[in-house]
Amino acid sequence: MMIRKTDWQTDKALLTRIRHEVFVNEQAVPLELELDEHDPHCHHWLAFIDGQAVGTVRMLSNGNIGRMAVSKPYRNRGIGKALLQAAISYARDQDWRKLSLAAQDHAIGFYAAAGFVAYGELFMDAGIPHQSMQLRLREERILGKDSQAFKPVNKAATILDLCSQAHRTIRIFSQALEADFYANDALIQTLSAFARAHRQNQLRLLICDESALREQRHPLVALSQRLPSAIPLRVMPKGAKAEIEEYFLLADSSGIFTYTALPTDAGWCSYHLPPKVRDYQDRFDHMWEFAETPRYLRKLY
Repeated sequence: MMIRKTDWQTDKALLTRIRHEVFVNEQAVPLELELDEHDPHCHHWLAFIDGQAVGTVRMLSNGNIGRMAVSKPYRNRGIGKALLQAAISYARDQDWRKLSLAAQDHAIGFYAAAGFVAYGELFMDAGIPHQSMQLRLREERILGKDSQAFKPVNKAATILDLCSQAHRTIRIFSQALEADFYANDALIQTLSAFARAHRQNQLRLLICDESALREQRHPLVALSQRLPSAIPLRVMPKGAKAEIEEYFLLADSSGIFTYTALPTDAGWCSYHLPPKVRDYQDRFDHMWEFAETPRYLRKLY
């Protein structure tokens, strides 16, 4: 048996064939319910025996697992377990906190054996009883409490988590608001809500190189322009850029995330390290004092 991670664009035909066979033909699930708008954006896995695709499962980016299907002649061979473990292993590698799923009632024991815990009442979906279940992959880190430093596996998720827990201040110092970290919709929504939550909330953006922002629209810059007093943006003077080796995000007086310009794992994070955060706050505030407001950005958007 071989398990391979794939995507909808690459293996749509194989994924559709297996799921159609199991859900539509066997379980009489309407085709319009079996296929949905999430498939092109999901993580998918296929199981192969002797080169033939015989099983599949998918997982949304929010950690919701579904569409577990194994062709009837190949059941009771551990294929479903292998597919599930592949999805769980991927989620652990991405440092996700938890996974969720809706198990058909006959499969509750199968998922429970993998560590999933049932919650809530049974409910009907496509005429089949289902049970909500959840697997916690790690304990949640709490801003202002968890002091142990760690190397984030998923840096964007860590940044989002720190910002979502911040109550009063967020300071972002970056090369150019790197899109991998600062341009996703979830973070933009979180920062927008933070800036609007209280008039004393403070969100400051300090960047080193604005040239990339001249070429394409950046959602965080656009948000700053809509809320200039709540989300001011400044650019470091050219003479200071050569001295910069590290970038960082500070959440309140406790949380810190740092990373370097090079593609290395030198970055680290802590959810409660006040003395170190104060040092970085002083560094940020000093740079902020000499940074400039990029007037021309207002004309670009």
